[in-house]
Amino acid sequence: MKKVTAFLSALMVSATILTVPTQAETAFDENVDYMSVMVVSATIGDMETGRAAEQARNAKIEALGSGYTMISFDDLFLLSKIIYAEAGSAWLPMDWKMCVGEVVLNRVASPEFPNTIAEVLAQPGQYYGQNSSYFNRLLPSETCVIAAQQLLEGQRIMNDETVVFQANFTQGSGIHTALYDGALGWTYFCHSARPWIYA
Repeated sequence: MKKVTAFLSALMVSATILTVPTQAETAFDENVDYMSVMVVSATIGDMETGRAAEQARNAKIEALGSGYTMISFDDLFLLSKIIYAEAGSAWLPMDWKMCVGEVVLNRVASPEFPNTIAEVLAQPGQYYGQNSSYFNRLLPSETCVIAAQQLLEGQRIMNDETVVFQANFTQGSGIHTALYDGALGWTYFCHSARPWIYA
């Protein structure tokens, strides 16, 4: 029922977005919360509506000078998917989900890894890769999308850019944070093997 309600909400907002003028005319409605549209679109995998909402939101931010962070819908969707894949269990706290996403963003910012979320996730031997049918079919929960949104807006839990590893074993130059769950066991968030290059 929850998925049906989310789908209907996205459909109604989608109709609103698709009837506004082109972006060249600074198309946005001051009364629409486009981030909410992006969140719902991510949970149902509606790329078209999500991208249209991103464009309208960016136009609104620019026109109103609101100071909000512009967020790519594709980044929001991918980051929320990996958070869901790695820490999507409903009983895991938001901090755990945020730590997973933070490692991904630390890798994007790191000189040791690729420069985009898509490239980081597709890197051989890391995460699920671009050819994973499981990951490609995955739709994130709303909680995971909100965690991704908060991270893309600049919020951090570990607040240490050298934390670039997350696994059920230790690696790199040491543990920053260790989280334990009775069903999943330990998850370690670890520093780069070369932390000095981040200074």
